[in-house]
Order: sequence, then structure tokens, then C-alpha cells
Amino acid sequence: MQNITDTICLLDCSYWGDNVTTLCMNITTATSDPATNEAATITYIQETVSNWLWRTVPLILLCIGLIGNALTVRVLTRLGTARQPTLTFLLFLAITDTVVLLTGLPRYWISYTFDYDILLISNAGCKFYYFFIYSSMQFSSWILVGVSVERVVKTYFPFRYKRLYTTKRVKIGLVITLFVLILVNIHFFFTNGINDYTEGECSSLTPETYWFDEYVFVYIDLTVLSLVPFVIMLISNIFLIRVLRRVQRERSDMMHEKYVKNANRFSIRMTKMLLVCTMYFLVATAPISIYFVVDSYFLPRFEESGDEASVARMDLAWSTTYLFSFSNYCVNFYLYTAMNDRFSRELRAVLCCKPSGRRWSSVYSVRGESSYRGQFSSHGLDLQTEESETNETVISDTIHSHPVAGSSEEGVIKCC
Repeated sequence: MQNITDTICLLDCSYWGDNVTTLCMNITTATSDPATNEAATITYIQETVSNWLWRTVPLILLCIGLIGNALTVRVLTRLGTARQPTLTFLLFLAITDTVVLLTGLPRYWISYTFDYDILLISNAGCKFYYFFIYSSMQFSSWILVGVSVERVVKTYFPFRYKRLYTTKRVKIGLVITLFVLILVNIHFFFTNGINDYTEGECSSLTPETYWFDEYVFVYIDLTVLSLVPFVIMLISNIFLIRVLRRVQRERSDMMHEKYVKNANRFSIRMTKMLLVCTMYFLVATAPISIYFVVDSYFLPRFEESGDEASVARMDLAWSTTYLFSFSNYCVNFYLYTAMNDRFSRELRAVLCCKPSGRRWSSVYSVRGESSYRGQFSSHGLDLQTEESETNETVISDTIHSHPVAGSSEEGVIKCC
């Protein structure tokens, strides 16, 4: 078979000239060396898959994320954020997630589709891109931390909750958090830019800043973006789940059977939502942070040794983990809709151009109070007074939502 291939190539070369000689030699080598041919094929497939992912997935994520976050903002503003700190957290989260999607995804889609990096338009744009993408992704993580801690405070310190958590204080806390993250990432204005050191690319300016970016900041980003937020959220959720189960057992003897059934249904949904939010956050953000650490050590070696197959594998791993991390900024709306009845009802009202369901809250609150007056939680808290949110726990928030079968939910949105 090799002899036949050589003959064909020689005939073609004699007819077409010297330019074909190299092509014929490559064909002969590829045919006669199965291992090399297989490696080249695998490399080509990996590069093709990576390019295909960046040309298609960003558009899907942008559509899903922008629509979901826009609807989230609309629903939350209708539900009212003035007296509900949790909704303030979620409103900031939806806006921040939108910034992440608009900052990160278009650049790579344009680069892989039209072979042009928009960061090369200006040196300022190069610096601002890295600053915005890192700051917004980290800010999104810490907003989720704020939600988790707020739920714990409301559960274990219900009498102090209203004094500690107001919409104004939540906003001030979020601004302070953002300011700290700005300080963490402000170095990009001094360490990155369009420069000759990286042959005109938007990257580290000097060998010293390259070392800082590749071997120091990757660990800072891993800690701030993923590890510390996840640990705090996990501990918070453990405390919440414990009190949910304990309070549910203590109340089971004093409530109507249907009332307990509704509370149990919420307890299950709340537990699932906490676990889903926490685990999805870790699964979506941790891989890309870990990849950047691994990339710092292995990718330069592969490039120096000319190992194209390993470089292609690293590139495919980067594409997969990075795109998956962006999905974390698209799913919150769909989690709210699937796991929270009040949010889903208000969403249906938005889509059907109906007025907000909040206008009926006073009617149901009065009806619920007359039906269950005198019932108190295991912490001595009135289960049915909607106005005295200071005295409510996470459990009582949503137990209120079922004062009468079929009534509208009155509890604060339960979220991650």
C-alpha cells in the first residue's frame, strides 16, 4: 500500500511542480505512520469541537441569560424590594449576572466566528475587560453569600433581623463588598495591556507581571470566586436545613394535617433549592478556577515542546469549563421559577400583563390570621402576622403562604 501511495504522489508531483512535493510527502507520511495519523486526527477533532462550542454556545447562553435576568428584574420590582432585603440581594444578583454575560461572551464569540479580538481595539479596552469580568464574577459569588447569611440571621435571630437587615443597609453592604473586590482586581490596570512582550496581544505587560498573573493571582481568584463563598454558603445551608427539620418536627403536633402537609412540601422544596444552588455554584465556578491554576504550569511546557495534541486538549478543557461557568449566570431565574410558587405566579402575571398579586396580600393575611389566631411557633412567634416580619423565621415566612387552601403565597421568596 505504501508503494502505491508513493507512486501516485510522484506522478502528481511531476505534473504540478514543487509546491505539491511537500503535500505528497505529508500524505505518504500520514499513510505510513498510523500513530501519527491518529494523533493528528484527534487534535483536529478537539480543535474543531472547541471552535464549534465558541461559535454556538455563547449565543444560546446570552439569549437564555439575558431574557431570564430581565424577567427576574421585572418580577422582583413588582414584588417590591423596599421592605424585603432578600429581594434586594436578588435584584443586584440579576444585574451583576447580566454584566458578566455581556462582558465575557461576546468577545469570544466574535473572536472565534470572525477571527478578531475586540480587546485589540484599544489599550484601555483591554485593561477594562479583565477588570470588569473578574470583578463582576466575584461580586456575583458574594451576593449569593449575602443571601445565605441573611437567611441564617433571619432564622436564628428573628427579633434582631429587622434591626440588622434593612434595604439601605443591604445596599451599603453590597457597595462595600464591590469596593473590596475592585481593590482585589485593580491591578489589571497596571499589569495587563496591549504590549510587545506578548507580540501585540492583550496580556501581561512584563515577565514579572506575567509571573504574578499566572502563579499568584490564579490562587487569589480561586479563593475569592469559588472556595470561600462555597464554604460560607455550605455552612449557612447546613444551619438552615437543621432548623427547618427541627421546627418542622416541633410543629407537627399542633397544626392541622393539611397545614402540616403544606409546610412539609415547602421544607422539601427549600432544602432542595439550597442544595441545588450551592452545588451548582460549586460545579459551575470551581472547574474554571482550577483550570487556570493547572494551565499556568502545564500549557507553557506543552507549547515549548511542540506537543500540539496536549495543547488542543488544554484548549478544549478551557472552552468547556469556561462556557460552563457562564451557565451559572443564566440559571437563577429558572431555579426561582421552578422552586418558588410566589415568583412563578408573579411571572405569569407579568407575561399575561396582569397587575401584581401583592394587592391581595392584605385580604389573605386577614383571613389567615382569623383562621389561625393564637398559634405560635416553637420560638414564640406569631405564625400569621404578615406585617410583623421581624418575628418571622424562614419557616414561618412560607408557612404563612398557605393560611387557607388555595390562597396566594405570602412568604418572602426563598432562594439560594
